[in-house]
Amino acid sequence: MTPLWWAAAVLVAPAAPAEAPPLSPTLAPWHGNWAGEGQAFGKPATATLDIAPGAAGVTRLTYRLHVAGSAPMTYSAEATYAFDAKRRLRGQWTDSSGRTRAVIGGVNAAKWWTHWGSADVEIGRSTYGLEADGTLVISDSVLQEDGSWRVFAMLRYRRTKP
Repeated sequence: MTPLWWAAAVLVAPAAPAEAPPLSPTLAPWHGNWAGEGQAFGKPATATLDIAPGAAGVTRLTYRLHVAGSAPMTYSAEATYAFDAKRRLRGQWTDSSGRTRAVIGGVNAAKWWTHWGSADVEIGRSTYGLEADGTLVISDSVLQEDGSWRVFAMLRYRRTKP
């Protein structure tokens, strides 16, 4: 027979310390003004990117791309991003051609990624990687019929203003 004092000791034993809740995800490390160079659509390209906090935890992004060549191209877009209750990044991207795309993604210590588009038009992904020296590398890809991803733009950015 187990003594009654043992049962009482179990009932009043201190509880294990609760784990700290995980930190809320944030895009704050990417906030600032950026200027980049690289390739887009197989041609030399330059771009600017402004990423800033907005109201109620939203991050706002403004993007301007200039692609060199015999028929130079200019493209621009504005986007908003916020984290949902399940810590997923959700947003909307509207570009200068008049298209609006829903965006879903995530973030870890040095990388932010999004998937965008729809199967009836195109599905794409963008990754925003911060390198140790402060360089921001953005890669944009589109899903191919065989399931592979084709990179159509990759630029390296330096912060021009925090």
